[in-house]
Amino acid sequence: MSSITEDKLKKIENLLITERKDWSGKIQSLVGTIDKAHKIAKSQTLMLSYRHMIVDKIIELNILLGKKRANDANYKKMRYQYYKTQHDVRLQHSEIMEYIASDMSLRIRETSLIENQISYYKQANETLDKMGFAIKNRVILATNDI
Repeated sequence: MSSITEDKLKKIENLLITERKDWSGKIQSLVGTIDKAHKIAKSQTLMLSYRHMIVDKIIELNILLGKKRANDANYKKMRYQYYKTQHDVRLQHSEIMEYIASDMSLRIRETSLIENQISYYKQANETLDKMGFAIKNRVILATNDI
């Protein structure tokens, strides 16, 4: 049947939660530094570095998601073929599709976890972009005061 189990899914979920907490902490600590004029250069450097690292993570997860969707499509095809030709009871198309949806429930949850992580990373990048504008405005205000 499915290569993913409830335990494996829980481990993935915990890993992604830990990663989100880690990135949230990094971004929150960075936000606290942009109001200090002597730390703006470091804040800007970290912000750009974090942004690049997050873009890399998004790309990695998109590649993983592409592979996973291809595997899921193949699995769905194999399950359809099984229910159509080898299952003990003759099933209608709609029944076969319900059985397949049930067979794929953990796979669908795994895909959802990855998609949510990608969404989180995109939102984190938007936050970092907004921080870039905040830093720029802070520098402009500081030079106007001189």
